[in-house]
Amino acid sequence: MTTYRIVCVKTQHPHRHIVSVGVEGTSATIPVQMMTMATVRYRIDNGDTFETYSPSMRKTARVWKDTCKEPGCTFNVIRSHADAVADNNLDNLRTCR
Repeated sequence: MTTYRIVCVKTQHPHRHIVSVGVEGTSATIPVQMMTMATVRYRIDNGDTFETYSPSMRKTARVWKDTCKEPGCTFNVIRSHADAVADNNLDNLRTCR
């Protein structure tokens, strides 16, 4: 089992669904690998863990599988644990290039 730290995200409208993530390499800000949502969800199902990191508070937030909560939307998504730390929230991570 591997733990991956997500450092950036790519989103898609209409609800800013995360469609892929960049995971940390040797630098905390440069993704070494991009993973699609299907890959992330598959790896979670198989025992791997994903997290984000708050540089300001030095806290990690666990990421888990979920489904979009917008009415009528069934898109498979991931979410980070709500811990009141803005810079480790998936929604606040920078956009992958």
